[in-house]
Amino acid sequence: MAAKTYSDLITESREVLQDTNSTTERYSDSTLLNVLNRGLHDLGAKRPDAFYDLYADSDLTIPRIVESSPGSGEIIWTDPFGLEMQFYNPLVNYVVGVAEIFDDEYTDDGRASMLLQQFRLQLLGI
Repeated sequence: MAAKTYSDLITESREVLQDTNSTTERYSDSTLLNVLNRGLHDLGAKRPDAFYDLYADSDLTIPRIVESSPGSGEIIWTDPFGLEMQFYNPLVNYVVGVAEIFDDEYTDDGRASMLLQQFRLQLLGI
């Protein structure tokens, strides 16, 4: 089985959102990547140990995921998922939950809230 990438995470989020038709996508890749980047910051706040390998001079460094031309502190989304796999599914839940909040027409607030709560619970192991 090939290693998961950040673009796989976005693809799996689209599947849950039922947003897989490239001609009628409700969310652009850049929008979902922005949500993922916020999710990584939320992950860092709740579980800084997820970024243990990225500490520099006693400072937590959370990478930014980009579609192309990565600069300093950025990772291209086709790179392997650089965290432990225990954080993969919670981040999918985060992306889906926040995306559903964006889309009032299709959003069931209960489902979005449940997914974001599930993100938190999966991170904290409660």
